[in-house]
Amino acid sequence: MFGLTGDQSARLVYLSLLLVILVGSIGLGRTRGAAKFRHLGFWVLAAVALVVVYAYREPVLEFAAPVLRDLAPSRVTEVTNPSGARELLIARADDGHFHIDAKANDVAVRFLVDTGATDTVLTMADARRAGIDVDALAFNRPVQTANGTAFYAAAFLKSLSIGPYSFTSVPVGVMPQQAMDTSLLGMNTINRFSGWRVEGEKMVLVP
Repeated sequence: MFGLTGDQSARLVYLSLLLVILVGSIGLGRTRGAAKFRHLGFWVLAAVALVVVYAYREPVLEFAAPVLRDLAPSRVTEVTNPSGARELLIARADDGHFHIDAKANDVAVRFLVDTGATDTVLTMADARRAGIDVDALAFNRPVQTANGTAFYAAAFLKSLSIGPYSFTSVPVGVMPQQAMDTSLLGMNTINRFSGWRVEGEKMVLVP
């Protein structure tokens, strides 16, 4: 639900119900007679509504997905397609590219999706934030960039999470300082999904 795993969604609903009961009990303690029953009825309906939303979370999320993608194009939205299979959707940004908000070693990193790149590449700043010891890296692998030949270093991410899906031991390149301004999600990561495609203004990743 909204990018959460099943366990996380269940925990969210459980905590929400506890909050509803707590707030409701506080309100009941301050009311009397008929007003107390009206107050109780309101909170019972609120709890039932939460349960219904959770029970029908898939169609609700599918309905809300376009709105979520418009509000945050780089957000990865998980939906269920008409055949019942789960898919991840990413909206095309205003610059014409696809961006993904992922987590590298549990640190938030925004990637530019580059299907023409073989490798996933981190900027120096993102690599450092992800806990990679950049001072110990050897920048000895040549690559052609818009500014000419640059040398990058090979490294590994312990984990790379895209939406609710996580991959381990992901090889990445690390570019030197100021060599590029955004990290790139290359085919070595995209191919970890069973498939991908572009449909108009959205990119679809198939787990």
